[in-house]
Amino acid sequence: MYNNSDIEFIDFIDLINTTLSNDFIDKWRHRFSEKFVKHFQIKVLSSLTKRKVLKKESLFNYLTKKCKYSSEQVDNFFKAVDIDIYYPLIQGNKK
Repeated sequence: MYNNSDIEFIDFIDLINTTLSNDFIDKWRHRFSEKFVKHFQIKVLSSLTKRKVLKKESLFNYLTKKCKYSSEQVDNFFKAVDIDIYYPLIQGNKK
């Protein structure tokens, strides 16, 4: 039937599909703003398209420095969505 790695892969694909959905925007937009959530979705999609790992530090810097969101807001978002569940797509530590 299915082995553990197959199930983990299916769960990860479900996570990505959910993350890129309008339901994800609806779930988080009241707490973080629709624009903020879309910036996150764009980075996730870009990482998948380029087939490159997204470093947590780079994502943090993008959201704080380029998009001008506060460090506290980004930290709260990372905690709220449990950013570590996006491994192996999003890796590393925020410095």
